Amino acid sequence: MKQHQACTMVNCLAANGAATNDLARLRHWTRRDWQGALRWLHTSGLALYFRHRLGELGAEAVLPSEVRVGLLRNHTAHARRVAAMRNEFDQLNRCFAEAGVRFAALKGFSMIPDYCPDATLRTQYDFDYLVAPESEAQAVEALRAASYVGSSGEGAGRLVLFHSNRPPRIPAHDDELYSPDLPLRVEVHARLWEPGPGIIRVPALDDTLGRVQIREWQGLSFPALADEDALAFQVLHALRHIFENWCRLSILLEIATFLQRRSKDEAFWERFRRRAVSCAGLPAAAALVFSLSAGLFDARIPPSLSAWVEFNLSASLARWVERYGRDSALENFMGEKFSLFLQREFIPDASAWRNVRRRKLFPLHVPNRAAQATSPGWGPGLIAARKQAMHVVRRVRFHFISLLRYAWELPRWERLRRRPPAGAIARNERRPQVSRDPFPAAPADH
Repeated sequence: MKQHQACTMVNCLAANGAATNDLARLRHWTRRDWQGALRWLHTSGLALYFRHRLGELGAEAVLPSEVRVGLLRNHTAHARRVAAMRNEFDQLNRCFAEAGVRFAALKGFSMIPDYCPDATLRTQYDFDYLVAPESEAQAVEALRAASYVGSSGEGAGRLVLFHSNRPPRIPAHDDELYSPDLPLRVEVHARLWEPGPGIIRVPALDDTLGRVQIREWQGLSFPALADEDALAFQVLHALRHIFENWCRLSILLEIATFLQRRSKDEAFWERFRRRAVSCAGLPAAAALVFSLSAGLFDARIPPSLSAWVEFNLSASLARWVERYGRDSALENFMGEKFSLFLQREFIPDASAWRNVRRRKLFPLHVPNRAAQATSPGWGPGLIAARKQAMHVVRRVRFHFISLLRYAWELPRWERLRRRPPAGAIARNERRPQVSRDPFPAAPADH
């Protein structure tokens, strides 16, 4: 899909309302335009948000009838999915509570309504929990007693399980993303932030379970992170996905929604600033993610926060947002590897950086499975094998082209970083440079 079309749809989701000319452009899109637009909306996690916003504006008529009917079908299916998820979520919470597990729900239903006004608009595929390290074994045992299996580690500090009657599978088509029958995984996290090898560490978020609060949603009460810790987690979650070249645009929309919704809550922003200062690197990460989210969706950075954001957004980070941020985000950070320019700013150790860049530019692992047979038999198996082979070819092609683009762009980025400051960037560069190591470096891989 052409980037200007993605821009039009993002503009329709702007916090301060869609411009009339953006809505008018949608009326002139062809059937082929809408086919590409729908794929992009589903991939970005924005499909249901987009339909909801057009409904708020009374502008659903700009959609062709088949698109309107398809999105309504997706929303109706997802509403049933959310109802089923509510029941499973309640059972999981009871399972942990009865086992004496110290836990807090992450993301998901704990984000309603601050990040998302209605759970039926937000697609999620996991139940995420933070558990105390001393409760991790209890949590896994309780889940196994409730018929959850597959507790395989997917990185330090994280276990992934699923219900034995609903093993995970790859959606066969976009509509299935919203199906009540699509299984969900349960992710158990022992730490709020799990640094990848040689990347970054946030050492001061270990007391979050001592600060939990009880949230309520649709008659359920459950422990969740304190508001400022939840926002810190969302910031770090977004940053991790940007570094990994796969960050759904909906993550940034939800952060922009939070900025807009809590814009006048000066007491909260004071608490958040105090909390962020205690976590090495979090101020720079928050300034980056807030600037990117607000710029994409025309959200207002709260007046009581704007000076803090400007102070913590270094000149290099500001230039990355200006030059690459919007274009990369519109591709869900999957179209190139310019996020490496950004990641370099967060890894001061040269040896660690060389290891990270080598792994990102020359990945040697087998691509993730993107297709599986929908039913037994050689026919569906051949179809799945063909789809998987095409996926592997696409990934090889992506890595090759993105390597060339990175090499071509690197000299330009280095010149841009050294460019004399101007405007807001100048103010950032004139401020006292207390530390240029936003995150402590993790040990390099050898």
